Amino acid sequence: MTSFSALFRQMFVQKRRYAHLVLLVQTFAVIFIFLMDLITSNNFAKGYLVFGQGSHPRFWDVILALGIMTTAIGDVVFLGLLCWQNEKINLSQTWKMIPVSSIKLWWINIFTSLVECAYIFVIQVVLGIIVFVIDCLSYGYNIVKIFNQTSGFNSWSDYAGFFELIFWLIGLVLIIFCFVSFANFLTRTITDQLLGKNSTVIKIFVMAILVIVGVTIAFRINDQITTMYINHMMKNRAYSGDTFPMITIEYFVGSLILGIVNSYLVQKFVEPKIR
Repeated sequence: MTSFSALFRQMFVQKRRYAHLVLLVQTFAVIFIFLMDLITSNNFAKGYLVFGQGSHPRFWDVILALGIMTTAIGDVVFLGLLCWQNEKINLSQTWKMIPVSSIKLWWINIFTSLVECAYIFVIQVVLGIIVFVIDCLSYGYNIVKIFNQTSGFNSWSDYAGFFELIFWLIGLVLIIFCFVSFANFLTRTITDQLLGKNSTVIKIFVMAILVIVGVTIAFRINDQITTMYINHMMKNRAYSGDTFPMITIEYFVGSLILGIVNSYLVQKFVEPKIR
């Protein structure tokens, strides 16, 4: 059996190139928009400026704002690329030749994608901090003073919101990966049972139906759980309007359920067809 570390390292290296590609494209996008801003004077990044709101922004003001603006788009694109790469690995005959169970291979695939998301996120944050510091220095601001004034982190309890957001993001990404695999595996399972030739059009049609039904059911379940949660908290006079913890738990529970279903589908239906 191939070790976990060996498989993890191999998948991580393969997927890392997409992170570098997205970062490279994001860098070129920032440069391009910045040059267009200089030529047209449209100030594309006005709504994202950290400094220079009341006057003509400086060079680093615009760079920081454009970095913030393009990061969200880049992360969504990167998430889509990882979903595509995950399913490519899940249905790859080459990866199935590795002496490891299909269930273990799927979980390692998901885990490496989560680490890749953390990898690109850390790089983006570090670059953002560097540009922010340079921007502060260009104005002659005291960086330590600005951090103390804006962070608001005076005790460990002040970090609760930050960690809450991180866990929410992890849960969101995890359930997206699991749901995409679920739609892919179930589509393959259904189309394999159909008589005649399974064309790409039929697979896309079946997957579209599954996605629509799955998302609709998920929203209905979320509405019911949210209502129950709010009623329970209001009854105990503890409701503060913060539903983040509940939603995060929903994501992780949903991911676990989908993970179990995916493990069953890949072992019983998908792997035998690939082999």
